[in-house]
Amino acid sequence: MPPTGTTNVVLRGNIGKNCEQGDCPFGSGSGYQGVVEFRFDSQNYYQIGILNQGNVTWGPEIVVLGTHLGNPFRVTQPLVTDAQKAANANIIQKMQSNQKVDLDEQHYIKDFCHLIKAQWTRNYIRFVVDNTRVFGGYNFTAGDKNGPSITFMAAAQNPNDAVNVVFDNLNISGKVPGSTVFIPQGKPYAMITANMKDNGYGVGHSSYIKLHDDHGTAVSAGIQTAQTAPETGGNPYYISGRMSAGIFDYDYVQPADFNWHNLRIEWWKENGWAVIWADGKPIANMKAKLSGRIYASVEGNAAQNGDYVHAYFSGVEAQIGHGGGDCGFHHEWGLQGTYGLQARKTGANSFEVEGQAQGIPAGKDWDTTLVGGVAMIWQYLPENRQSGQCMTSSWSQDPAHR
Repeated sequence: MPPTGTTNVVLRGNIGKNCEQGDCPFGSGSGYQGVVEFRFDSQNYYQIGILNQGNVTWGPEIVVLGTHLGNPFRVTQPLVTDAQKAANANIIQKMQSNQKVDLDEQHYIKDFCHLIKAQWTRNYIRFVVDNTRVFGGYNFTAGDKNGPSITFMAAAQNPNDAVNVVFDNLNISGKVPGSTVFIPQGKPYAMITANMKDNGYGVGHSSYIKLHDDHGTAVSAGIQTAQTAPETGGNPYYISGRMSAGIFDYDYVQPADFNWHNLRIEWWKENGWAVIWADGKPIANMKAKLSGRIYASVEGNAAQNGDYVHAYFSGVEAQIGHGGGDCGFHHEWGLQGTYGLQARKTGANSFEVEGQAQGIPAGKDWDTTLVGGVAMIWQYLPENRQSGQCMTSSWSQDPAHR
């Protein structure tokens, strides 16, 4: 891995009959765990994961271990409340004595899905779980000039215990540039493009374009400056983002600046692939399972109270559908803002988002709540098809898709 970087990975349970609905634990039996290891050299390594050890932990918990300033450490944090622990203890005792456990009780001891984010430099690493629980930073002195090797592991404690963990939505930023971007065949189903310029001050500010649905799934692209991102050095970077089942992960793609740039997202409905373009060149792709009604938006954000952003957007265009019975986007853009940031329309296809963040609750920032101004349009619902509101194809007017 590079000497500085960020990794995002989702640990997802994969045992059971209802995995498609997310009702799927990591394992079964007396103990099981899923772990991600970051090893800098033989003396400096860190592990973070989810552990469920039956009548020891009485429920799932986060476990972090490694070295800090040369001293080994182990930190745990429950993922259940004390009341749930007590209920879990009763359930586990029932299971051990072969008593009947109903479905509602079984649900207590399951734990399905967690996002683990790691940020590192040559002598520092920190972890964030589910965008809310922070572990570290931890300091060390590594002999290797490169970044860590990363290993994904799962283990069961005793015979007859089971474990099945999917390490999903993996993103590693700081990777070697120039990797090939996969572009699907055929025409995209949805697209948004804008010329944008991001300005501001403070810990962090950003400008984005986005496609999303009603079910917690989104794909975004933008320019972001974040003083807390070790792989960017606090400089502006192109960034790709994805929300899947309400969990957010992102990737710093390559350096940007404070000038005007054209960004574009294209999304293929048939296979779920999204491709991000910057100034006419593909720079990133990802899978995003958008479904149902689709929304398109431009957005400016600030990281925390006191941060200021001024995001500029011009030439904004959004298209959807292949023609025929597909429903197009509404022609009016809705404007909204939170925590002191406001979006305003400045021309036929132009917007600005400006403001200084204020009033964000303690313990929250742009990773855990919307701190931004947004201009958004939405797709007509299928029942509008007979009203003349559905689109006819306009892709033929787009030079990239002739």
